[in-house]
Amino acid sequence: MEGALCSLSQLDLGYIDLYLIHWPGTDGLDSWATLEELHAQGKLKAIGVSNYTPAHMRELMQSCKVPPAVLQVEYHIQTEVRKVCEEYGVCFQAYSSLGKGNLITDPVVLEVAKNCERTPGQVLLRWAVQQGVPVIPKSSNPERIKDNGRIFDFTLSDADMDKLSALDCGRKYLHIYFYA
Repeated sequence: MEGALCSLSQLDLGYIDLYLIHWPGTDGLDSWATLEELHAQGKLKAIGVSNYTPAHMRELMQSCKVPPAVLQVEYHIQTEVRKVCEEYGVCFQAYSSLGKGNLITDPVVLEVAKNCERTPGQVLLRWAVQQGVPVIPKSSNPERIKDNGRIFDFTLSDADMDKLSALDCGRKYLHIYFYA
């Protein structure tokens, strides 16, 4: 509870719109119960999780009183955890959709981008958005930030969507999945 209350104090706010547990760790369920208390008090309007695996999500959903509003995960051509969110009605939100930049050089991504006359980054972001997945793209480069916003004026064909979806290898690029 201290972390959330400290955040409220530092931000000088009466409540926070969305507060996330970054990863489950060993006390994930205890931490969730604390967030549920703060949610009930109105200090946290919505609560969610980040970097939970399908197993973590199922465990949380079996014990929680307030389901998470959102699960944020590294998402790029990976689908299993998204299915769990759909099962429980949890918003699935993607970060690191470009695989820390590694996916923008994949030959399939490059081919689709060339055919669409778009950047590989735009193609990967559009792939997620076209599936109804909200994305959180990151860049410190102003041109890339502009490019990231130019994903709503084109549509990937079903064939291109299938090609990109076939790249699902389950690989994580941020190496934060150190827990079982």
